[in-house]
Amino acid sequence: MKISPVPEPKDRRRIIYWVAGALSAVMFWRYLPKKSEEKEEPVKMLTEDGRLVEVDLKHLKGERKKLKPDEFHSWVKRKK
Repeated sequence: MKISPVPEPKDRRRIIYWVAGALSAVMFWRYLPKKSEEKEEPVKMLTEDGRLVEVDLKHLKGERKKLKPDEFHSWVKRKK
């Protein structure tokens, strides 16, 4: 009578670790952002003469600074 070889617990543990690692890699890969799906939405901004325009973010560079209401009112020129 032949006895079939039984896998050792170390082999089973190694298989479980590999399966768990593969599943976790698939989960992280699923939630990574795709480069083809990235869209830059234009930003609405006000021009000096008071018109509302949309500008792409790639054209805006430099530090952003929030305007105070006094600065804003002196910057926008009214049409006459």
